[in-house]
Amino acid sequence: MKRVVTLSSIAGAIAVALFVSVEVLAAAGAALWSISGLMHLGQMASTILAIVLGLPTLWAVAKICQLSWAAETDPENN
Repeated sequence: MKRVVTLSSIAGAIAVALFVSVEVLAAAGAALWSISGLMHLGQMASTILAIVLGLPTLWAVAKICQLSWAAETDPENN
């Protein structure tokens, strides 16, 4: 089936992607802050932890963007 791409579906996909992505990024940031604080990690260890937490977070944000686009342009939803 052909995707429905209108201005409202594009705006909806962007809005959903931004809303959910900000929540995921805030959770990752809070996890990084709390783990670094509780374990009294130094700058190097905190940077390594940020990379370890950041890579799956970036993957999740990319997947959220893909899913929001698929959901908003699905012909059955319009």
